[in-house]
Amino acid sequence: MYTEIVLALIFFLSAFTMSFAGFGFAMISVPLLSIFFPVKEAVVIQFPYCMGLFMYQAWHYRKHFCWSPMQPLLLGTVSGLFLGTFFLYYMPETILKRMLALFIVLIVIFNLISARHKIEVQSFKSPWFGRICGFISGSFLGAYNLGGPPVVMYFRTITNNSLKAKSYMAAFFSILFMVIAVVYGVTGMFTLESLRTTLLYLPSVLLGSATGFWVFHRASNSVYNMVIDMALLLISVVLWINV
Repeated sequence: MYTEIVLALIFFLSAFTMSFAGFGFAMISVPLLSIFFPVKEAVVIQFPYCMGLFMYQAWHYRKHFCWSPMQPLLLGTVSGLFLGTFFLYYMPETILKRMLALFIVLIVIFNLISARHKIEVQSFKSPWFGRICGFISGSFLGAYNLGGPPVVMYFRTITNNSLKAKSYMAAFFSILFMVIAVVYGVTGMFTLESLRTTLLYLPSVLLGSATGFWVFHRASNSVYNMVIDMALLLISVVLWINV
């Protein structure tokens, strides 16, 4: 009974974070679920909820979405998946994860400095910044399944509007997760047992998601951006330590 309560809390916290920030379900759920399940099983158990919430948010925030900011990122991600993975497999995992952690920290610090707007006009607003973030994301997705932070940073940088940022993230990850779902299905990772375990915690996910949406719609853009920066810094610390 104690284990079931803890697992319910994990799903609640993951869904809350996802609905408020627009990402973070797997970031929270997989490490914590791995305490009770093998990592592969933990990934599969949380996957339907993560994918479902992304797809719901893509539909929910569809009025704030446009394709133009997505194009450089998608192009870079595809390039990274096919080219970056090949090179990443020949580099030590420790170095790669810490490089990604430093990249995250530098972008977060940049977002805090007063001169950021002048620099953004000349460089970060360029399609090449999206392609670079996409390439890094695709590379880490292909090699280590750690592609989320560069995508979040890209959308966080090109817009200060939390509704637009969430619509972009939701659409991007929905496309990506549909591809991953096909891969998981073909390789037989989904089982009846894992699906039963997933469905058991549906009430916790629904409650956490509703609470996250409620808090989000009462938070200002500045509060939202501050939470995003804190979440990204937390990810970088975990990446640096967990090698």
